[in-house]
Amino acid sequence: MVELTNYYQLLNIDRSADLNTIKKAFRTEIALYHPDNNSSKGARARFDLLVEGFDILSHPKKRETYDAMLRDSDFNKPVIIKRKVEPEYQEWQKEAKKKSDSYWDSSLAEVLVLDIFLEAGFSGLFSGTEDLLDSLGDSLGDILDIDIF
Repeated sequence: MVELTNYYQLLNIDRSADLNTIKKAFRTEIALYHPDNNSSKGARARFDLLVEGFDILSHPKKRETYDAMLRDSDFNKPVIIKRKVEPEYQEWQKEAKKKSDSYWDSSLAEVLVLDIFLEAGFSGLFSGTEDLLDSLGDSLGDILDIDIF
């Protein structure tokens, strides 16, 4: 059996949070645990969970299924996922791990800019443009209301 992580608690947001609130919380938290800012032993594990949580909560269908699992878990302690949804949850975790590995190897500025452009649907335009992304890093803190460096 798999234990269900409460991504709302992890991101310090309410279950009723809208997508913009989720994105802002993710950007704030990911900046704290990205290797550009944090070399502590537990940073990578927390980073992986943040990417996983964001991936699930930012996709409406995944979030709907996850919320149903979370509601069910509120009545069953310790939190255990029913067998019928466990494979789906594990698949989400695998997908998120791939993203997390990619984000971990990128600069924080690249991760934050990538998130902005994915939101707008422009991800294909920025393949192989690391220099452009690097030059944007200086102004990201002002745009995103977080301290990057």
